Amino acid sequence: MGDILRTDELENAIDYLEKAAYHFNNRENDYWFKWLMISLHGALYGFGVCAVKGTSTERVLVMKLGKKKIEQKKKEILDYFKNDLGFDVEGHEERLESTVWYNVSQLLGINDILDYCQSEVYMMQRLDSKVLKITELQQEAINKMILYRNDFAHFKPKGLSVITEGADWIVKEVVGVIRFLALESGNVTYFDEENRDKVIQHLEQFKF
Repeated sequence: MGDILRTDELENAIDYLEKAAYHFNNRENDYWFKWLMISLHGALYGFGVCAVKGTSTERVLVMKLGKKKIEQKKKEILDYFKNDLGFDVEGHEERLESTVWYNVSQLLGINDILDYCQSEVYMMQRLDSKVLKITELQQEAINKMILYRNDFAHFKPKGLSVITEGADWIVKEVVGVIRFLALESGNVTYFDEENRDKVIQHLEQFKF
């Protein structure tokens, strides 16, 4: 058996943050800005998901399928459990419903996640929880980053020139939001203290 990658939503966000810090500080490659925007987007999105999710994954998922398609997916999963895994679901209907819902639902988009991060309904999960308050400058930076990221990640055939000089302000404002979500919101649980230390170290690599 080959090597196995094991990760979760928190470690995935940390990995994006590490890559963002790397590309911010290593600009020899012609595509450093592309990878910086993609990884910075992933870090912001990832820590936003962690902050909103709390102990319930359903808080960050949305169902977009109609009832008919959900029932079809339910039948497919039921057949898989019975025929491929030999698992009798009788008496486990609630778990089946949860499994189906998870598999056919979609992750909320980054803008929805950030809206939730600014809502007391979703953020006030603990006594020490804090709600994100995005400034106008931070919102402008986030919007520009998302546009850059989407352009790079879903690249249409074209020629593209990006003036990267002076764009550090975008990174500074977005990193400020990431810092709040990851370390100050009170909603991201670090079961492994080493992961929290990694976040702090990666954030310290952004020198402005």
